[in-house]
This record gives sequence, C-alpha cells and structure tokens, in this order.
Amino acid sequence: MTTPPLVQELKGLLPAPLVAETLETFKDMLRARGSDAEDDIDALVDALRISDRAALGEVYDAMRETDVFRRVVTAEPLRQAAQAMTGAARLHSPFQHAVFRMDLAGEPWRGFDWHQDYPYNMLCDRSVTAWTPLTPSGAANGGVDVVEAREARLYPVDVRLKRDAAGRALATRDAFIARDFHAHFEAQSRKPELQPGDVLMFHNTVPHRSGYNPGPRHRYSIQVRFGDLLAPEVIARGWRNRRADGFEAFAALRPDLIASEERP
Repeated sequence: MTTPPLVQELKGLLPAPLVAETLETFKDMLRARGSDAEDDIDALVDALRISDRAALGEVYDAMRETDVFRRVVTAEPLRQAAQAMTGAARLHSPFQHAVFRMDLAGEPWRGFDWHQDYPYNMLCDRSVTAWTPLTPSGAANGGVDVVEAREARLYPVDVRLKRDAAGRALATRDAFIARDFHAHFEAQSRKPELQPGDVLMFHNTVPHRSGYNPGPRHRYSIQVRFGDLLAPEVIARGWRNRRADGFEAFAALRPDLIASEERP
C-alpha cells in the first residue's frame, strides 16, 4: 500500500457555488451588523472595522455558527480526501477545531509563526488539516508557508500567551516551534498559490505558518481537522482532545517537547 504524501494540493476540490455562498453569507452578516459599504468584501469589512471593531468581531465569531460553514467543513469531497490521506475507516473531526479565519492586511501582531497542528488538536497520530481559502491566497497576501517534510516528526515548542495590538497578554496561548529550527524551515518551505475552492491538506506534523498579511487584500479561509476515530491512542484517551484554551493534554503526553512555557 502506497503511503500518502504529507502535503497535498487539491485543486478545485470544493464546489464553486458553495464557496461563493460562504462569502455571500459573510457579506450579508456584515451588512446586517451595520456595514454600509459597497459590495466588495474588503470594503464591507473595513467599513465595520473603522466604525465598530467589536461588531466586526461579533460577525467573525458568528460566521463559524452558520449553516454554510457547517456544510463546508462536512463537504463530501473534503471528507473523501481526508479519509484517503488518513486511512481512517471512521473520521474524527471535533467541531471546536474547525476555524474561520480573517487575516486583515497590515496587522502584524496577528502573525501565526511556525507550528505543527498536533499540539493544537491532539486528534491522533494520523490526523490532517484541510486549509482552504475563500479568496485567493499566496505571495500577494501572505498565504500559508509549508515545509516539504519527508517524515513525520514532532518539534519542541515554546508555549506563549497570545497578545493584542498593544502587546497586552490575552487569556489563550500558542505553541510555536522553538526558534532554533526556524532557519531550517525557511530554507525548506514553499508558499502555494491557492484559489477559492482549492484545498491544501497536510499531516498534523508538517511545520507551517500563516497570519501576517502584507496586503493589499484581506485573506479569508477555513481550516478543518480530520483524524481517525478508531485510532488506538484516541480510544485509550477516551476521545479527549486539546481543550480550546490550553496545552495540558499535549504537555502531559510529551513533556519532553515543552521547551518553555508562559502562563497567565
């Protein structure tokens, strides 16, 4: 049996009408919350960002609770691709690890440094992330960088508090790969050029980063994680995965990989 690659680009995997409906739903929510800009999605976002940043945050959070978001993260082509890549007879995909992202141009504090998804979701040893843009993603707006890893390996992490634009510590944390490895990742990484409906699917140990968007356009995307529901290590854990606000499960399993840790 051929082992699937750790990184795959699946062009046009999601139906174009579904992607278009997702964007139109988001635009309708922006208008309903008070944005009075033209139809362009970036203009709608910017109008609300300027007039009421908290309201923009409400729309952002609520987008994940829409019917169309659920249909994207459970789309049959996505499920089939994840099943083929994980080899799972039954897929595991906790909804808490499905994410809508809005990376606004020119907001450097939102950069998401080199990391692996395993510490973030703790699904199983063979889980994958499906990273799909709702608008074009690539060099022009930061996109996502992936390392062409040939074998699965976990790296030590620095667990750090998230911070806002003013540098104030927030309640949740990130687990970025220790900086000693970053130069190697820089040399080995690439930045795929992705169109709406494309899916970048990668193993949970693949080092990658995304976040800072130099512009000129904002970047909108959805990420969903899939694992093996019947994997022995998942059953042994009672199907527990990482809580949304901590890395205790990962630290308990792999204390040797916690290089440093910052707590509230």
